[in-house]
Amino acid sequence: MGEFTLYVQLLEDELSDGIEEVLDPYVEAYESVSYEQSNIDADERAGVLVPERALGIDEIEAFAEIFKELDGDPAVHDLSLWGPGSTRFPIRAYHHALQNLSDPDRYQFHALDNRETLVICDTPGDLRQAKSDIGSAGLVTGGGAKF
Repeated sequence: MGEFTLYVQLLEDELSDGIEEVLDPYVEAYESVSYEQSNIDADERAGVLVPERALGIDEIEAFAEIFKELDGDPAVHDLSLWGPGSTRFPIRAYHHALQNLSDPDRYQFHALDNRETLVICDTPGDLRQAKSDIGSAGLVTGGGAKF
């Protein structure tokens, strides 16, 4: 199991060869990426596929790179940054909102671009505190959790 888990939902109409065409390149390209069992419920919307496996990722740099690539992929319907298999819990926040964190030393940060940062939380309690401190206006929509 990876330190981070990325759950992907795909649009069936955008896939030519199947789910593997989207996820396999990451498992092959990164030593820190492997498949792990996905424990999330299937999306009941027509045309949305939920793979039986999620990406387990052991490095934050790899996690951020893969997230950015998949976020721009037309075959991707939704990305969940953590779920039942995760041991660390990232959330997307706007840079300006990070000043609202009451105890920034309890988090790790990784900039995604010139507007967004991944705030890495080590426990569900840290996650709740970060979300509360940052507030809904400072959180980027999408990339939440999937259970």
